[in-house]
Amino acid sequence: MSALQIIRLDNEHIFTIHGVDAHKFLQGQTTTDIQTLTPQHACLGGYANLKGRLVFSFNAVEWPAQHIQLLVDRELSTTAQNTLKKYMVFSKAQLTEAPLVAFGVMGTAAYEHLHAICGDCPTDTRHTYSTAEWSITRLHGEHRWLILVTADAAESLWSQLNVAATVATLNDWRLAQIRAGETPVLAQTSELYQPQELNYLNLDAISYNKGCYTGQEIIARLYFRGKLKQWAHRFSVQTAHLPALNTPLYDREGQSQGHVVLAAQASPDTVELLAIARHDKVSHLFLGEEKKSLDVLDLPYVVAMKD
Repeated sequence: MSALQIIRLDNEHIFTIHGVDAHKFLQGQTTTDIQTLTPQHACLGGYANLKGRLVFSFNAVEWPAQHIQLLVDRELSTTAQNTLKKYMVFSKAQLTEAPLVAFGVMGTAAYEHLHAICGDCPTDTRHTYSTAEWSITRLHGEHRWLILVTADAAESLWSQLNVAATVATLNDWRLAQIRAGETPVLAQTSELYQPQELNYLNLDAISYNKGCYTGQEIIARLYFRGKLKQWAHRFSVQTAHLPALNTPLYDREGQSQGHVVLAAQASPDTVELLAIARHDKVSHLFLGEEKKSLDVLDLPYVVAMKD
């Protein structure tokens, strides 16, 4: 990977939740503890259905104060907005389009470059630094930042970033997410998996100490009374073809033991992916109908197993 990569995150859609009840409203709807969301600290979270399965995920950034910017996969944005609006009629909160643009910045030189251009740059995960024109959030994983910028300032900032950078592709961004162990809910995976199965507890995207929210009973029951048997593992496979999301993983007996939830080309003949799989089966799994052997790779965190 280049020492400095930038990308326009056109795959994300941004809308704003604001009003005196904005935090309270989202606290009662989403998996994460929105009370931890401040202008200095962003959140990752999701919205679940009654079965506890994630309908959409989001990055939440409070900028400016009392205005919560939600970044949602563009293909799920209409669903997300309609769902939230349905319950918002009972709350002193509003949902509006955000006149903002999202950039991603990655690489070992990213911090120095951002600090020089923006005057400061957060180093701790999920911490945010903002000015009147832009907001910078440190994301999970190595050397990865999210920038929100006003539409008027977007091209100027992009030009400054682009002086010493390589323009990245969505595949590059997905690869960085995979290596961070961060699985966004996409249109193909919506309403299929519980947040624990996507390792959201390790990403501080689930709270078991907050009040009720849609799907909370099922999600909490799995944590307090059940035993998590499958979750997102990171793999590599020798192939020149990117597997479709939900491609099955098979064991030696040909039984399905999991499904792909995110994939990216790491080299012309290698793919890295996140796949939900049974933990006791991950050592000997094969991808798709071609039964290509999967190699297990480390995640940047450890998923704890309950006895």
